[in-house]
Amino acid sequence: MKRSTGYSLLQLLIAMSLAVVLLGAFVTVHGRSRQAVNRLAAIAEVQDATIQAMAYVGEDLMQAGFVGLPGRPERITGVAGPEDPVAIPVSGDCGPNFAVSLDRPVEGRNNRYDLACPAAGVPVEGSDVLILRRLAGRPSQAESGRLQAAINLDNGALFSDGGPVAIAGPVEVRDVVTSIYYVARSGGQDGSPALRRKTLSRGPRLLDEEIAPGIADFQVLLGIDLDDMRGVDLYVHPDDPRATGTGARLVAVRVWLLAEARAPHGTVARSISSYADRTAVSPAQSRSRYLLVRTFPIPNGTFR
Repeated sequence: MKRSTGYSLLQLLIAMSLAVVLLGAFVTVHGRSRQAVNRLAAIAEVQDATIQAMAYVGEDLMQAGFVGLPGRPERITGVAGPEDPVAIPVSGDCGPNFAVSLDRPVEGRNNRYDLACPAAGVPVEGSDVLILRRLAGRPSQAESGRLQAAINLDNGALFSDGGPVAIAGPVEVRDVVTSIYYVARSGGQDGSPALRRKTLSRGPRLLDEEIAPGIADFQVLLGIDLDDMRGVDLYVHPDDPRATGTGARLVAVRVWLLAEARAPHGTVARSISSYADRTAVSPAQSRSRYLLVRTFPIPNGTFR
């Protein structure tokens, strides 16, 4: 009579035990791998948000102060300051003649939002505001309701009714571009912050839009040249009187953007040393964080 060649009960129990151990190990490794992937995805998300936001700000910054053929804003009729009579009404404007002050191409507010136009959401305390003004880089067609400039080599004039402007000789039409960058928290339950921008649209009016979610802080320093040597002599805060003093030329703007978001358990946002006028940021559990700094030249900066 032949012996059975099957497995004994003990062997089956040992095999099942090994299978359970291997399965448990696989589940553990898989779970940890998935957490690691999620953590990397959270980090990549805040990095992408910061890079996207910096691209918007940088493109706008490097064109600030551009006024086309006339070369200087004082040659354009309608350019006015806050003490002047209102030249062209703009719905939702942030103060008298705010949108048409092309003679002030780069301005800002240090650690506060105190503009006369309301923010969309709650401005983040301690975050800066950056204000940029210029004419569009490309000519356009006259359009009723849009704030535009008709310009030639000698002078120009602002208008918003789409009609002809009495300027001698051939002219080209360019849109007026006014941008206000700031950080605010949404009114939702999570109150997540985002970089926002107010910009001129048809009306004319200032339209508020979200540029990049997850941006928790926005800091700006202005690089000024005091001796016409084309280099930065001093970096100052946006509303520092030295930035607008006699003989000061704006030649660069340094921008910091800090993005922060919720992340899977086990993620630890690294500490960040002090930057601009902000103190160091401590590590945080279950958060991802990324700080990006860039310095942009201002080709159209002028002496005051």
